[in-house]
Amino acid sequence: MDIAGILHNHAAMNITFILVEPARPANIGLACRAMKTMGLNRLRLVKPCALEDEARWAAHESTDILDEAGIFEDLGSALSDVDFSVATTARQRLEHDDYPTPEALASAIHGKQGSIQHAALVFGRESDGLTGDEIALCHAASKVPLATEQPSLNLGQAVLVYARALFESWRDPAPTEPADPGTYGHAREQIGSLLNRLELDDHRRLERWALEGLARFDDRDLGFLLTLLRRMQTGYERK
Repeated sequence: MDIAGILHNHAAMNITFILVEPARPANIGLACRAMKTMGLNRLRLVKPCALEDEARWAAHESTDILDEAGIFEDLGSALSDVDFSVATTARQRLEHDDYPTPEALASAIHGKQGSIQHAALVFGRESDGLTGDEIALCHAASKVPLATEQPSLNLGQAVLVYARALFESWRDPAPTEPADPGTYGHAREQIGSLLNRLELDDHRRLERWALEGLARFDDRDLGFLLTLLRRMQTGYERK
């Protein structure tokens, strides 16, 4: 399949890369270049540094992405129209957190083409990444497995790793399983509502685990789960 066919597979879904407070113009340019080489063109910047000539030089033949990038004052605003957002992070909140790799994440996004319309990958600051509150704003998190903690990937390299994973996932045929737009969001709401009704002591932790796992589901899985949750909810209300 040529690149035109690959990109056609994902024509129905918008995929945006969001850089939070990038401090080096060159890294922004390199991110644009990495995105362009993998067929991506939607970029948003949250409180970026000045977009100097260095950014344009590093972007090389991808300055159109730089010129069209949206500028936002905070991450919440940048995510306001996103159905499925993923924080890329090296932080591990708890020992048992199992964040999907870039490849697993790309596969999950590929499998949600019917139930989400706008996905976003969020990248943190070069110095210390995303804050805990910023990660919490996202629906899921992902981590790049590394042989050593240092030296870590720089921002441009991290963008390329995820852009490449998305490009590779597009080589597979688009899923044919029918799904209603918003299915992913409805499933999240139903999980939260059901766990809240059960009044479990560790309700919040269970909800977080469930929602993180939900990020891996494709449209078929989401449809089955949503049907099950609705029937459980109906049965609970009848008691």
